[in-house]
Amino acid sequence: MQSARARTVPLRFTLAFAGWCHKTAMSKPPVETNATVMSIASETTAQTAPGRPPEIESPSNLYFIHPISRALAGGLARTPVTPNQVSVSGLVAAGTAGLCYLELPWPWNAFVGFAFHLGWHVLDGADGDLARRTGRASPIGELVDGVCDHAGQFLIYIPLVYLAMRHLGSWVWGVAWAAGAAHFLQANAYETARKAYRRFVYGAAWMRQTGAGKRGVGALLASIYLGFSDLLSPGEATVEQAMAAAPPELGRRLYREAFQPLVKASSVLSMNTRTFAVFVAVLIQRPLWFFLFELTVLNLALVVLAVWRARTSAALAAALA
Repeated sequence: MQSARARTVPLRFTLAFAGWCHKTAMSKPPVETNATVMSIASETTAQTAPGRPPEIESPSNLYFIHPISRALAGGLARTPVTPNQVSVSGLVAAGTAGLCYLELPWPWNAFVGFAFHLGWHVLDGADGDLARRTGRASPIGELVDGVCDHAGQFLIYIPLVYLAMRHLGSWVWGVAWAAGAAHFLQANAYETARKAYRRFVYGAAWMRQTGAGKRGVGALLASIYLGFSDLLSPGEATVEQAMAAAPPELGRRLYREAFQPLVKASSVLSMNTRTFAVFVAVLIQRPLWFFLFELTVLNLALVVLAVWRARTSAALAAALA
């Protein structure tokens, strides 16, 4: 039997770690000091915008991933490391996670792959925090972050396909491609909801206002991304007009009240949900189920959220009018 002293050591460690997470999650996060309101009454310098407004974050981000990301970004801010380098490092972590899922023996493939998968989440949060801390936030950096996010998912998908093919055959490729297309739409809708919220509530401009260059690959990718964003954000043009005509403070308050529940619920489409789904699918040795989960459950959530967004946009425009 353990002594009382032996039992209290793990307890003290657990309480100390929980307290650190709570303090870090509640402390003031990095902000964008050059945020500009582009269409709320006029182009004026806005209040500083939090990188991740806590009121729309999921608990897993608020109390686990983002505190670690902020701590990492704080350390990197004193080094020559750039935000884009952190984004690429996250891509490497995603690729390592995919290799672990595929090559390690069961069940270690699930647990070790999941650990690297979480590391990708931490790095994905740290690049944006580092950019805000060092004043290097830019449309190109935002685009690099988005490209690395989607490329990272690709590096997870391919090993899962090969893992499923060992028992099911090459037809799994068709399901995986369909799930990948669905994932792109789901992720676009989730990010659009978050960035629109930060813009209208905190005045933080994003790619829709700043663009990603007038020509070249950056401009092409940005136009494709924003095209799907318009499709998946029904009613946003109406909200844009209503917010521009409304008193700024009133518009921000009503937008926050109307859209905060919707944006927070949209986290079901985030990478956190997919990471846990991948872990479960690999652990129970049913990797195909992950793709089916994206095609059914998450697509249904996407439709429900789009309808919710359209109705909320119409109600907000009516209230502002």
